[in-house]
Amino acid sequence: MTKRKKKQSELRDVIDGLKADFNQVNQSMWKSTVEDVRDFYLSREQRKKFESKGKIMRWFYLAWCVFKAMLAKLSPGRSVALFVGLVLLFRIGFYSPRDELSILGGLIILVVLMLELKDKLVATDELREGRAIQHALMPDPEPAIPGYTVMITTEPANDVGGDLVDVQPLGSGRYGLALGDLAGKGLGAALMMARLHSTIRALAPDQPELSELAGRINHILCRDGVKTRFASLVYLVVEEASGTVRYFNAGHMPPVLVTAKGAVEQKRGGIAMGLKTGVRYREKNVKLGTGDVLIVYSDGLTEAQDGDGRFFGEERAMNLFAGLHGCSAREAMGRIRRELDAFRGAARLPDDLSLLIVTRTGK
Repeated sequence: MTKRKKKQSELRDVIDGLKADFNQVNQSMWKSTVEDVRDFYLSREQRKKFESKGKIMRWFYLAWCVFKAMLAKLSPGRSVALFVGLVLLFRIGFYSPRDELSILGGLIILVVLMLELKDKLVATDELREGRAIQHALMPDPEPAIPGYTVMITTEPANDVGGDLVDVQPLGSGRYGLALGDLAGKGLGAALMMARLHSTIRALAPDQPELSELAGRINHILCRDGVKTRFASLVYLVVEEASGTVRYFNAGHMPPVLVTAKGAVEQKRGGIAMGLKTGVRYREKNVKLGTGDVLIVYSDGLTEAQDGDGRFFGEERAMNLFAGLHGCSAREAMGRIRRELDAFRGAARLPDDLSLLIVTRTGK
């Protein structure tokens, strides 16, 4: 084979490889787009019907469900305008109208789209400002606590998140660390998160008894909150030069303690906050030896999905945690995120993801 033919062959191989990669990306984007449309517009029952239909009929069913949902989600005036525009555009009726009516139908649809786009851009700007405020409220992701390494991270599923992460110096060498999960996600959960954040920060410095602190936070959420909104919360108090971590758990996944023997879930706590007044929460504590790791996480970790809809799951998470003994908080966080990102691929998070990691250095 001459050098020229060899170069041509190599060029064809490169082009074929690029085409294959492009097609794969297009298929992934198409699949992700269809899933987003299906999940947003279809109810749970409709999604089950969609999956049960044949390959061709499911697309007709999806189009019909999306059309009905669009009319329902638009304002009454815009719903009527969209329907009229579609009728005129596709010439539905008992007569054959002139071409001008089809043009008019297209213009009506264009006006509806322009109005919806305007509303979306305004909402996007407001969400961007909300996201900036949330960033301003975020603590240092790697706060310095003598005797420990600490890492905190949160990643919202939408533009703004409903998970709470915070670190607050309490005085006398004590530090309060919080990880909470507000019911739902998006703007509503973010607003409730801000309320919970301010409540904890106001009460915690003057309330050394964690059972009393939990009771007061719950009372305020029940009194001033929204009935359909509640929050799970793990609140830790870490003291300098001490391996004992005190905490309470209100309806959250149990913290996980990683020792040389493996990863062990701690005992479950009381019910989530904001559901019922008069609930008594018990203070618990855990002793960290040198190299031990304490992990608190939101269900955004275990409920993360790959491209085929499989969950990351608790078993995978616990197996991952078990190998983190002796790691610094930064190393442990890096390993968890790399494992999760490799599992997810390009799939979006179905829920907000938050992690709080405390490791004992003994220094």
